[in-house]
Amino acid sequence: IEDERKQVGEYLAKKLEELGFTVEKLYKDFRGAFDIVYGGDPGKCEWHLYTEGWGFTGMTKYDHDTAVAFFSSLYGYLPGWGEASYVNYKPPKEIDDTASKLVKGEYKSVEEYWELYRKLVDLGIRDSVRVFVAWTKDYYIVDPNVVDIIESPKAAPWLVWTYMTMKYVKPEVKFSNRYVYSPGWPWNPVGGFQDFYSALSVRNAIYLPAITSKPTTGEPGWSLFATWKVEKGPVTVPKDAITWDPEKHEWVSAGGKTAKNKVIINYKLLGKLKFHDGTIETIADLLAPIYLIKEWATQAGKDDTKYESALASLYTSFLENFVAVRIVDKTTVEVYTNFSHIDPAIVAQQADIWAGTPLELYFAMEKLVESGEAVFTMSASKASGKPAVHLVSKEQCEKMVKLIEEVLAKKEMPKWVEGLVKLGIITPEEFYQRLENLLKFYEKYGHMLVGNGPFMIESYDAANDVVTLVRVKDYPISPDVVYRQLRKHVAEIKSLAVEELVEAIPGTKIAAVEVKVDGRPATKDDAILYAMLISEEGKVYMLKTEYVVAGVFGVVLPETLPEGSYKLVVYVYPTGYSLPTKKISSIELVAPTTTPTPTTPTTPPATTATTITVTKTVERTVTKTIAQPTTVTTTVTETKTVNVGAGGAAIAGAAIIALIVGLAIGFVVARKKAA
Repeated sequence: IEDERKQVGEYLAKKLEELGFTVEKLYKDFRGAFDIVYGGDPGKCEWHLYTEGWGFTGMTKYDHDTAVAFFSSLYGYLPGWGEASYVNYKPPKEIDDTASKLVKGEYKSVEEYWELYRKLVDLGIRDSVRVFVAWTKDYYIVDPNVVDIIESPKAAPWLVWTYMTMKYVKPEVKFSNRYVYSPGWPWNPVGGFQDFYSALSVRNAIYLPAITSKPTTGEPGWSLFATWKVEKGPVTVPKDAITWDPEKHEWVSAGGKTAKNKVIINYKLLGKLKFHDGTIETIADLLAPIYLIKEWATQAGKDDTKYESALASLYTSFLENFVAVRIVDKTTVEVYTNFSHIDPAIVAQQADIWAGTPLELYFAMEKLVESGEAVFTMSASKASGKPAVHLVSKEQCEKMVKLIEEVLAKKEMPKWVEGLVKLGIITPEEFYQRLENLLKFYEKYGHMLVGNGPFMIESYDAANDVVTLVRVKDYPISPDVVYRQLRKHVAEIKSLAVEELVEAIPGTKIAAVEVKVDGRPATKDDAILYAMLISEEGKVYMLKTEYVVAGVFGVVLPETLPEGSYKLVVYVYPTGYSLPTKKISSIELVAPTTTPTPTTPTTPPATTATTITVTKTVERTVTKTIAQPTTVTTTVTETKTVNVGAGGAAIAGAAIIALIVGLAIGFVVARKKAA
């Protein structure tokens, strides 16, 4: 039993039995449950309810894809995984339509984006295949001698970046995972690595992403080696931009088409980074997955044998948005896309065509599938009875070796590679040398799971479910560079000094916040502050924050607010790490005090007595301490001019009394604050 899902299932079963249902409890671990729920045909009614769990492997500023995956049918995350031969559930049309608008970027403003997102979540909660009941925080036990781990505020620490940066006193680090390989979940870059366990233990170590969300902040468009620029359209696609045509089965010009955006991407590691089989990564490797996805995820007629419906779901976003790619030079491409977003960084991220797998391995996998010996996805495997491509399977690798040797003997070349040769992107000699590299890699390591990440698989022991990863020598990205960008920062609010009774005047400073980041007084570049007032009715008012001196930030009223009692909530985020700290205090807002100004009657007095005007200037000095223990003392001198006529002594007296009361109130407030 893996986690809380057993208790959830027991509770649900008990409640159903109390309602009069007879419940058959099927106790399964991850392997057994997924084989039935996602690998089997829902139409067979082998189950009705399943307590499942999901984990985060990253974080992003805009996570609508999570709602799209959980609530709609677009990505295939449904019982049976969208396998075409199964009886498939479809959510209400409005759910898929709303999800589709988010996936395609069919919105014109920030407000419209969030409106669609909220609508999808609301529809999903009311009518989808899932009901969410708990969010848990998992703890990862680490030897204290393992240091420089990259911690994400939202995801597990075992990211590709941790594999790059971690240090240990010994040359070997051992990980304990419930599973490394979960039967039914294949290890291949086309339709595999969909489970949480293999993603953490294998995928994240052997593949290097290009444009992604920064794992410590969720900031989109982040990269260690790629630069990008988005040019908003409509854009006319040039003649030398190409795409794969799954009906003609050839590379074709996309010239004359219109795209919503053009993204210029410079992959600076092309020509420098080596795959684990020794092949240097080039533009050709970027085009190989474009071919494979367009060919195998698109059904070009009823008799199309190169089609898997699960891939169509898995690559929905790419298929709906990719228009063409133009090769600019050996490291730069222009990607034409119909995807739009309020943030250009998300457009660049979606247009990213970086590949972690070499062209020769895509070719070998396709040859195996074409031969009828395998399929790409788990659901297709369950439906067809054929195994899914599993690149550490000795049996499958031996079959691929024979297929590759036949190609080398006959000097054959698939049509899609011939097209790349004609375009001058690869030569026949380079293609055949790549195949030789893959064969040599298999001969040495006994598997074909080749990537471009900082670690490679040295061996996999299927009997004991143990994988051995070794660091790639002379990797072109320095671990120190990665750690400097992604190290954890910790913010601390040492004190929150609040004026408990405040006149609700715009610009009034109501609090001072003493902040430290990583143990040092925070500068304006070290921290980001958010402050808000929450009324007794629950209404939220955002406040202004400002930098005062090192370690001290002020909170200011931006507008006149209603009188009353409020909760002051202050969040402090360390720059570069989206895990805030917060403090809460109480505050009372009162209406601004005003002193009436008498006016001279417009009708002259009936008497002939002389009217005397007395001008009296009253000053008051109030000393306030706005921060503890860092003391910043402010002296404010207020000057009021009061014009009085006859009887001016009484009016002046009233003004003096009011001033004394004000000083008394100020003194009480100051005493309370200091305490």
